[in-house]
Amino acid sequence: MTTYLAAGLAVLLACSAATGAQGPDPDADTAREAETVISAALPVRPVADLERWSGRITGWTASHREAIAVRLFDAPSHGLPDLEAHAIAILEGQGSEAELNRLAGLAYLRFAGWLEFGLIDPETHAPRVLLDEEAAMLVRRLGWAFETGDAAQAIDDAAPTVRDYDTLRAEMMRVLAVTPIWPGVQSGSSLSAGDVGARVDQLRTRLTAEGLLDGDWQEGDPYDIRLETAVRRYQGRTNLAPSGRMDQATLRQLNLPPDRRIGQLMANLEQRRWRTRDLGRRHIWVNLADFRLEAWEDGQLAREHEVMVGRQASSTPEFSEDMQYIVLNPWWGLPNGSARPRFQSFRRNPSLASELGFRIYNRSGEAISVYEIDWSRWGGDWPYRMSQPPGATNPMGEVKFIFPNRNNIYIHDTTERDQFVRTRRDFSAGCIRVQDPLALAQWVLDGQDGWSRARIDEVVAGSSPTVVWLDDRIPVHIAYWTVVGDPDGRVRYLNDLYRRDSGVIDAYLAAHESHSPALPVTSRSMPGPVVASFD
Repeated sequence: MTTYLAAGLAVLLACSAATGAQGPDPDADTAREAETVISAALPVRPVADLERWSGRITGWTASHREAIAVRLFDAPSHGLPDLEAHAIAILEGQGSEAELNRLAGLAYLRFAGWLEFGLIDPETHAPRVLLDEEAAMLVRRLGWAFETGDAAQAIDDAAPTVRDYDTLRAEMMRVLAVTPIWPGVQSGSSLSAGDVGARVDQLRTRLTAEGLLDGDWQEGDPYDIRLETAVRRYQGRTNLAPSGRMDQATLRQLNLPPDRRIGQLMANLEQRRWRTRDLGRRHIWVNLADFRLEAWEDGQLAREHEVMVGRQASSTPEFSEDMQYIVLNPWWGLPNGSARPRFQSFRRNPSLASELGFRIYNRSGEAISVYEIDWSRWGGDWPYRMSQPPGATNPMGEVKFIFPNRNNIYIHDTTERDQFVRTRRDFSAGCIRVQDPLALAQWVLDGQDGWSRARIDEVVAGSSPTVVWLDDRIPVHIAYWTVVGDPDGRVRYLNDLYRRDSGVIDAYLAAHESHSPALPVTSRSMPGPVVASFD
């Protein structure tokens, strides 16, 4: 299945944790590997002719058609276009056997195709078209289901296996049953403790509707500690900085209309359909919007870690790649954005370079003294780069986790560990900083000979860079999901940190509307072949 790469791939060419080291350190190889990641588009493949593929489905029985038709009623709960009219036409059984088989086959291919591959393309956001090879796979799957006697299983197997998909689906059923209606807060300046007026009353009404305040308040009451606490709770739940002040970011989140919220939920269900079904027996999930990393093993959550992600100007992209090795006591090869201000400080005080342990290299890769820098080239063709060895001031900290990718993004420790107490953690230049990284390293190396936690601590206590290649690669999936399901079944709608949702929601709703329900015509109401609005 196509790996999702978000449209927002505008990230700095190198991040605050860009690879680079002295001598044979394999981090230098990482950058070269990143450049060789497949970037060419796949060859053009033929689009599936659903009529032709429907005709290739054999073995239909009345019970098989009924099982498929019953599953079609579930489409809205997946955030997908309504297929009720098609289900009813199949269940009524007014056409010939051939017509009903044809209609059931078309309905199956469309619904299972949506579930398996999505309604829109993950990269272009254009309406997704089923390909021949994908239709062939769906036909084979249905044939296997016929053999087991459970045709509906072919549709069930197409649904995503991401852990919170069912939680979001339950939320979709809830909001479709009772469309949420909540009051808005009039646009205006930010509100904080001591403010009074109609907008303060509107804020209280809105948070009461959210269940964060009881109704024991009066119009005209000032913005007090109770309201401030409720605002903090709302901000924390949406991953906004919990200031207790209704700032403009909080106001935007509060005023997201119900139909847009439903679109956000639909788009998030779609984003989960873009992910590979084979997540890996042991794999890592990072949700950028939730500042959270999860390590999974055999279908169970093994570890959770807080993370820091890229700033808006250097937003972390979404992709999936395999972790191949980790580096204990890593060097830091400074990217241009981070190196230039340090070069400026060294120009003012050259002794800082040696005090902080930085190494400077010319274009030929030769180490040079800070006193050999040709400052006349500043602002032009700057030929120098800089690296910092392991140590207390190295921003890479004690370990980094490498999964080569074209974005040169990886996970690493940080010297700014006190920042993990903050709710909103978009501080990096693109890479992902993880809390308690040695515990994550222990999980990554679990079962690998010679790498107990004691051995990891022993190496880290020294200063020598040490590369540990993994016996078994671990898939790393980096996503940006603004609706998440928690283990207790609750759903949180998160702040759209990178402003990526709008384009996905608009494209998804447009595609959804293009598949608006239309009752298929059967031979009972009109002569000629059955007509179904699937394409």
